Amino acid sequence: MTIGLDSSVIIAVVHANHPRHGIALHWMMDALARDTLVACHLSVLEAYAVLTSLPGDLRVTPSEARDLLETTVMGTMTVAGFDPVPIWPMLAELVRMPVAGGRSYDAFVARVLHSHGARVVATFNGKHFAGLVEGLDVLDPAGSTAA
Repeated sequence: MTIGLDSSVIIAVVHANHPRHGIALHWMMDALARDTLVACHLSVLEAYAVLTSLPGDLRVTPSEARDLLETTVMGTMTVAGFDPVPIWPMLAELVRMPVAGGRSYDAFVARVLHSHGARVVATFNGKHFAGLVEGLDVLDPAGSTAA
């Protein structure tokens, strides 16, 4: 199965001091053994932005963030670009649903992941992704699932 990763999982996997690091890393190692993982390029960028803007001692430098992401993402999963997602039909779909605000980015990520074969998105923010794309289920690496 192809599983898409949200930035919430990517960040938890790469940052050793993240409260969900152990859960996310264990889940990802298990998933890598049996599934194909894909991350939207926007999620990789969002992970970089978050890692470099965390408060205090949790913040990592830009080069550390790049290194953490390259080590974890490059070579272990596909990074999906946005070319297969035409923006105007997508905006029309967002209006129809309706989806607004920050959830628009989640809808974009969900569509990119789905267009690259993901049938599940792994996220710690299940409500953000639930119901955005038909045929894309939501999985919480901590153990619960939602469709």
